[in-house]
Amino acid sequence: MKPFIVLIPGMMCNKDVFSYQINALKKIFNVIVEEFNEHRDIELGVKDLASTLPNQFHLLGHSMGGIVAMEFVKQHSERVLSLVLLNTNPYEEKQEIKDRRNIILKELDALDLITLMRSDYISRYFPDDCRDKNKLIQQCVDMASKLDKKVFYNQSVALRDRKDQTSILENVDCKTLIICGERDQLCPVSYHSDMNKMIKSSDLIVLEGVGHMPIIECPLILNNHLKNFYLK
Repeated sequence: MKPFIVLIPGMMCNKDVFSYQINALKKIFNVIVEEFNEHRDIELGVKDLASTLPNQFHLLGHSMGGIVAMEFVKQHSERVLSLVLLNTNPYEEKQEIKDRRNIILKELDALDLITLMRSDYISRYFPDDCRDKNKLIQQCVDMASKLDKKVFYNQSVALRDRKDQTSILENVDCKTLIICGERDQLCPVSYHSDMNKMIKSSDLIVLEGVGHMPIIECPLILNNHLKNFYLK
């Protein structure tokens, strides 16, 4: 029987964001995509999700999904066979971002969700000179369109109130791969360099010229790195 792998997407993304990875990884894994849509607390949400997942599995999280993955390692390290962290952030939310998030949440009922996603989030996912940028932006818009303001609210509160996770990383003892985009505006390379120093046994790969979404911006390159990691 093939081992399980759990993929956790980022904010306002669904299983579609991992379509390239699913096609590549399903040859060696039973693939599960776990969306973190219903919870407003990272810690409590992971407690709920834990009961729905296999006893042991490989774990990959992108952006907010990486934050959830780190919390899962904190609560259930014995169940995680390996860890991949993509374009994520181990720190608590900065005060200026909290303040901006609180303003948006207060005004959310009156806002158009897709316009908000485009202006405050998706516009920052890709470098200006990214190939097929408009097509990639539309992919992100399409995913957000399949979700709703309740999911946006839940995820925003969970991110706003999250705890610093650096102490978790210092205790990670499974094989770990950290990947980021050189031009990620949301989760810069420095965060990933810090994580690589904190984890005892990890490798860091920085994708040249890539932004926040390598899973769709350069999927073939990313998939090769993932395959090398899982098969070595």
